Amino acid sequence: MHVKSTLILVAASSVAFYAFGRYGQDVKPSQSMIRSAQAEGQAQSATPGSETAIELAQAPSVPGRPAAAPPQSQPQPQKVDETALRYFAAQGDTRRFEAELARLRALYPEWRPPTDLTSQGQVGDPELERMWKLFADGKYGEVRAAIAQRSSADPNWRAPADLVAQLDLTEARQRLVNASNARQWEQVIRLGTETPALLTCANVDALWRVGEAFVQTGKPERARDAYAYVLANCTNPAERIGTMQKVITTLPENFVDPLLAQERQNEFASIRDELARRHIGKAADDPAQTATQEDIRRIEALANAAATADDPILLGFYALHHNDPAKAATWFQTALTRNGGAKAAEGAVLALGATRKYQEAETLGAQWLEAGAANRKAYLDVVTALLTQEPPLRLERNVIERIVKTVGTDRYAPGAAALGWYAYNSGQTVPAGTWFETALSWDRGYEPAAYGLALVRQRLRDQGGLRALMTEWGGRSQRIADILNPARRRPSPQADRPVAPDTRPVSRIEPAVEPVERISRPVSPAERPRRAVAQDDTAVVAASPRPSAARPSSGSCGAGSSGAAALQRGWCLLNLKRPVAAAEAFEAARRSGSAQVAADAAAGLAYAKIQQGLTTEASAAASSAALPVARRNELSALLLSERFYAQYDAKDFNGALVTLSGRARYAPETTDLMLMRGWSYFNLGRFDDADQVFQALYKANKSPQALSGLTAIRDVTQRNRY
Repeated sequence: MHVKSTLILVAASSVAFYAFGRYGQDVKPSQSMIRSAQAEGQAQSATPGSETAIELAQAPSVPGRPAAAPPQSQPQPQKVDETALRYFAAQGDTRRFEAELARLRALYPEWRPPTDLTSQGQVGDPELERMWKLFADGKYGEVRAAIAQRSSADPNWRAPADLVAQLDLTEARQRLVNASNARQWEQVIRLGTETPALLTCANVDALWRVGEAFVQTGKPERARDAYAYVLANCTNPAERIGTMQKVITTLPENFVDPLLAQERQNEFASIRDELARRHIGKAADDPAQTATQEDIRRIEALANAAATADDPILLGFYALHHNDPAKAATWFQTALTRNGGAKAAEGAVLALGATRKYQEAETLGAQWLEAGAANRKAYLDVVTALLTQEPPLRLERNVIERIVKTVGTDRYAPGAAALGWYAYNSGQTVPAGTWFETALSWDRGYEPAAYGLALVRQRLRDQGGLRALMTEWGGRSQRIADILNPARRRPSPQADRPVAPDTRPVSRIEPAVEPVERISRPVSPAERPRRAVAQDDTAVVAASPRPSAARPSSGSCGAGSSGAAALQRGWCLLNLKRPVAAAEAFEAARRSGSAQVAADAAAGLAYAKIQQGLTTEASAAASSAALPVARRNELSALLLSERFYAQYDAKDFNGALVTLSGRARYAPETTDLMLMRGWSYFNLGRFDDADQVFQALYKANKSPQALSGLTAIRDVTQRNRY
């Protein structure tokens, strides 16, 4: 009768699982359902839920399973097979003992476990004990073989129903786990349907796997019901929390709150923390989304109470992407003090940059350059902003070298353009052009670099180069097309007295306001050949005689370890506008060449340093060798010109005039330099001196720029007269 009762219970549970799995209903087997399945003829009980149990028991059973037996007129006493329970207790197998105890209590609600589980309720059976030991050891095949062998030897012997049921259940669990691990989701659902005894609190892992199978087959509402069964019926704290972890990682968010409401005594606090982190993380990645204040306060409290870096980093990125960079910087600094690593450093660099603390950001970012691509990108972003400040910040040499190295390694076009603007705004026009050209070689479509190069060519009076750029970019960039537009170039009126046109462009990579009229810088003899390389395959670096270096079409300048080969390679690289590599070649030539080669290499090194904007090093290189007088004068004039332009652009007009007078010892003053001398006098209020310069220029060549200077002097002196 015991076997028959068990089969009735299985049939009833099967129908319950059909209702739960197939139709998504939240059906929980009641105690009355179990009693009705065991009663075998007991009259229908009035206990709540018994009507449902009868209805489920009469429903079609799962194909291949025994049908439910019809009710009997008289109840039979329960006979509970305690063999497994006693065996596990004797073996000290706590896990299996507790699982068997839970199973028996579910099957027999009226049953009470015996007080002395170490004594046998029946005459000892060594062979049966051996079967239970094999079962406990997981040797299920050997158990089956032992049962078959004994049944064959003793036809009257029957294996205990509990042992057979345990074997069936364990083997079904193995098949379900294997199907789940193989991602055979339909098979998982079928096995769960056919073995409803698996889907109980004693086998929560099986319920989880069935829930996952429902999710993977596009039935999330049925997965929800599986998880809801655990939360409604099972009491193990770890399994309840694990179930909610499954819920938040596999189910749609609208399913979460109803299941979360089944919480008992704040057991799901960690789940709520995780949900808050998830909401804040999504909003940090997408600034269009916002997290609730409740979520933010929850994670802030956790961040302040803990000693880990994860929550401060999360809050830092949320604040950074929601226009609160100061708060973000605070959180990232907290994360750094907690060993937050590269991610905390990345956020801190970006937050410092967003608060315009660019030099702090550069210093911090430099320490994390090798941490990963994200850290390098953050560093490049902040140094790009650092280099384009108005007015240009005074940066240490080691900072500039670090930026140059990083920009070159990453071939970062915006960074190269930023170096171009930094050089341009500092009055180093030729190096600025080199950097703008470098940026365009890395990204031919980068318009800000093309615009900067156009301004450089305008300042250098390189009309051919400027018009070539305007032809290439005029249809894509209005501001490049308008560079020669007289209306654009009209100086803006000043509130007090007229001043010389501002020679410094706005300091962003993409200026929103066009630079006003500039005094064009002349092209020195040493610069002309370098600018004409594209038209002359055998161009040389300066006007004075020196070995020419053909510009190879492949971009390679050959090899060779001799001093002469290194010298030739240096001139070639200089013509290719690769001043850093050229400087290395010239240094090699100085070390290994003859006296004449060393002298030529010193000159080449000076030109390379000038192209890089390193005028101090250029001067040191020029003075390190016995150069011919003409060459030394040429370099001295070029270096003093660079210094003059920097002083003029910085509005140090007294210093500019002193430098210009010093330059006159090495080379005559060009028309453009005379114009800039006149404007320097004008800005210092020395109108008589300015008038003499502009008058001389106007008489010499009817210069319209000189006429503009005379007009400005007349306007200011007449206004002062009244």
